[in-house]
Amino acid sequence: MDSQLHAQLNEYYRVDYEHNVHPPQDESLPLGPAIEEYIQSNLKTTKEELSRLSILSPPEWDDSHPLTHYFVSSSHNTYLLSRQLVGRASAESYTHALSRGARCVEIDVWPSSSPEGLVVTHGYTLTKGVSFRKVCEAIGEGVDALGPGAWPVLVSLECHVGPKGQQNMVNILKSAWGEKLVVGRLQNDDSHDQEDDNVIVSPRNSKGKIILMVEYYPPNNFAQIEAEEEVEEDIDEMNPILEHFSTESIIEGEDLPQVLIGEVERGKISDELAALGYYARSWKPSMGWLQQELVDPRHILINISETNILSLLPTELGPLIQHGRLHLRRIFPKGTRIRSSNMDILKFWRNGSHVVSLNWQTFDTSMQINEAMFVGSPGWVLKPNAQRMLDQELSKSKLTAEIVGLSSLILPKGRQDKTYNVYVEAELYHNLQDQKWRSKTVVTTEDGDVMWNENLEWEFDRDELAFIRLRVRENRRFEKDLDLAMFCARVDHLQQGWRLAYLLNMDGRASGATLLVKFELTQ
Repeated sequence: MDSQLHAQLNEYYRVDYEHNVHPPQDESLPLGPAIEEYIQSNLKTTKEELSRLSILSPPEWDDSHPLTHYFVSSSHNTYLLSRQLVGRASAESYTHALSRGARCVEIDVWPSSSPEGLVVTHGYTLTKGVSFRKVCEAIGEGVDALGPGAWPVLVSLECHVGPKGQQNMVNILKSAWGEKLVVGRLQNDDSHDQEDDNVIVSPRNSKGKIILMVEYYPPNNFAQIEAEEEVEEDIDEMNPILEHFSTESIIEGEDLPQVLIGEVERGKISDELAALGYYARSWKPSMGWLQQELVDPRHILINISETNILSLLPTELGPLIQHGRLHLRRIFPKGTRIRSSNMDILKFWRNGSHVVSLNWQTFDTSMQINEAMFVGSPGWVLKPNAQRMLDQELSKSKLTAEIVGLSSLILPKGRQDKTYNVYVEAELYHNLQDQKWRSKTVVTTEDGDVMWNENLEWEFDRDELAFIRLRVRENRRFEKDLDLAMFCARVDHLQQGWRLAYLLNMDGRASGATLLVKFELTQ
């Protein structure tokens, strides 16, 4: 493993959401004079005590439910370091993604003219590939680093290799992952020599394991499946954009991509490879799949694009939730997201989709919500009770917040301003209609401090999938307002009472700024 590149990735793509679960124990936490005076005059606590209180408290994680009862933190095209059509692939991207909390990663494997043979790359693009063996070894090392008690890791395998080359794939997978790789049925502790298909597969009995998603192609609908390919979806829209990039567009200092060779026989998966995907036979389904009874193979995983799922909403919301109780479902982005933008993750969690694959290179709204969902978790989070038990009753709740003020906000590099005009924009994402609130605009001090002393109040139907985001924004007269810092959290994890929210910059790293706020949540 390239330790230098791994360190660079950890720094460049680091996120600091944990600061709001485990606050930094820094006795010299800088608070503005106005904030310190407010604490001394109005709160029954001290600055030191307040700085030790976390604003988020995730629950204890129950590992006994079936795999289909969980959401899984998932990375799309994990191997890519930057954009979808040009750039570089790296094995170190996998160890970084796993260390950052991903529990589903993706491999696209192709035959090539490279001395390495099989490569992982984004086919039919200008990306530079990486050895399939190195990727598998990196995943194995990443899982080992998590420890034996870590919850299982899903690996989504997109196989562009014909049956003859698949035996080599199988050998590499088994060699790199050893006993971590689930091969066939999991066994009961007291029946190691028996095949028991009634065992509930849960995170508890698959800890430390790698569960491989292997494609499943029913012979009667292969032609329809071809239309679901990730690379080819919306290809008419992608072609003009791809032609725009010349070979000089590839990241400086990298070679041209390997030439992909060999007869790529999609729709043919060898028995040996299929056996490695026993609990996740990945099917890109044909029309009418939602009404089909899927019994053979038993553990079919639905692998479907965001476009095709959205076409079923809102009319098929109930059947989608019901189907998600029985079969895992992975959502991949539409092919035109070439700049690594992300789909609206909440739309897919709300229809019961388990594995919503995001481009982790982009810290946009969906990635912020994804981090808020999984912070402090083992990468798997139980679905709402309404989705697991089909109990659709929602409770009416009220969320109030007192937003007092901000300390130590720093402008982006290159800005020479000593003071600037800022406001707080609050957003509540919930099951019906998102709500927004905005504070007044106030001029900061030269130290980046500001006081608002404002309140907000929202009523909403509580469905366990409500999230709040606070953004500190600069009010600019002649340009679009600029995001300076943010805080995003699952409402159910908020601690009530006075807290300091540690704000992140728009790349997800600690900004050094804190917001004094009080949340109250009532039924």
